[in-house]
Amino acid sequence: MTMKSHEILIGKLEQGMLKNPDPARTAALRAERDKVRSLKEEYNKLLQGLNIYDKASPEDRVIMQVAHTFGECVVDMPKSFPGQVKQYIVKWNFSDRLQKALSLAQQKGYPQLIINILKKNNLSPRFFFVALQESNFDDRAIGPATHFGPAKGLWQFIAPTARDFGLHLGPQHDKPVFDRRDDRFDPVKSTVAASKYLKSLNDTYAQGSGLLVMALYNMGEGSVLKIIDQMPPDPRERNFWRLLSMKNIPKEIYAYVFTIVAAAVICEEPKLFGCNCNCPAFEGTEPPAQR
Repeated sequence: MTMKSHEILIGKLEQGMLKNPDPARTAALRAERDKVRSLKEEYNKLLQGLNIYDKASPEDRVIMQVAHTFGECVVDMPKSFPGQVKQYIVKWNFSDRLQKALSLAQQKGYPQLIINILKKNNLSPRFFFVALQESNFDDRAIGPATHFGPAKGLWQFIAPTARDFGLHLGPQHDKPVFDRRDDRFDPVKSTVAASKYLKSLNDTYAQGSGLLVMALYNMGEGSVLKIIDQMPPDPRERNFWRLLSMKNIPKEIYAYVFTIVAAAVICEEPKLFGCNCNCPAFEGTEPPAQR
């Protein structure tokens, strides 16, 4: 079993513990966590032996490390990936959107709130940047009309997904207006729901590939699953690198994922990438295990 498979099993055991805690599940969960710790050490030794980071430029090294924090295997990373990310870094630097959004997030105390909730769900705290892409950290954001009404709030939930993950919809849920009775506009409740949704995608369809999680979050399971279902279920084969090798990726998915990754990369070392941003601190976070 691969390291990523153990991580996925841990997620399932954690869900089982919530429904029915018992000593057997606790022991199994502890054993799986021990296995993952051991496999992480082996993987890090492999990276050191291959000198992957040492061979890379400072910019490429940061890009690789960010991909690592999202659960992607840097050993298998396509050679074109760092260059693709840099194209989106240039786009960020041509705009003041990132600085303004991060300043708003800091003013409202969202970095620590979001990061803590993500970590509690055993997710990369850098999924924080999904909220950036969705709403620019505007908790009153209202998206364009859909068949289910407009997406709303910090995480831009549409009504059916909001219900599925425990959010109460307000009486004007199908209208493009702010409604304080709608939980999608509540930063804490919506972030808890978003973390549960991201965790569900991570442990099922995406098989631990954080960048695939983003693709699914962007388009919804329906349309993206038709593409992902063409991939083998093995976590070593079902990942974002495999998606990039396919010819029928919707441009929207491509842009969505690379925009988020580029923002996360910039915030690792803003000066290196020529940006004066008030970025959140992610120190002390443990990246998800690798395949």
